[in-house]
Amino acid sequence: MNETHTTVRGTVITDPTTRRVGDDQVFTFRVASNSRYQDRLTGEWKTGGTLYFSANCWGRLGQRASGALCKGDGVILHGRLLTNEYERDGRIMRDLEMRVSAVGPDLSRMDVTVRRARTDAPAEGAGVDGAGVDGA
Repeated sequence: MNETHTTVRGTVITDPTTRRVGDDQVFTFRVASNSRYQDRLTGEWKTGGTLYFSANCWGRLGQRASGALCKGDGVILHGRLLTNEYERDGRIMRDLEMRVSAVGPDLSRMDVTVRRARTDAPAEGAGVDGAGVDGA
C-alpha cells in the first residue's frame, strides 16, 4: 500500500452511502476528476484523462458530509490517497481510495448556503457570549 496527501477537485459520480464499520460510521462515494488544458497550437480547450477513486469520510466529517453531498455535486477533497491491492479470480487488482480529512463544495460550479456547526467551546475570536463574528 502506498499513500500520499493531496487535494483533488472533482465530481461525485455515485449516490453516496453511509455504513457502519465496527463502532465507526463511514460516508462513501466515488469521484471523477478530469484535467482540462488549452492546446498551445490551436488554443482549443481539451479534456485529459480522468482519475476515478473512492472517497471515504469517517466520524464527524462523514456525519456532516452525509447531509450535504449528492451525486453530481462538484467537490474539493483533501486527504490521504492510497492504493489498495487485492486478489480476485486469481488476478491482482488495484483500486484507489482517498481517506478524506476535509471536503467542501466547488463554489466555481455551484451555489451553497453555509450553516455553521455549533460547539460548546467559544471559537477563537468569539465574543464573551460565545457568538462568532457573524452572531451565529
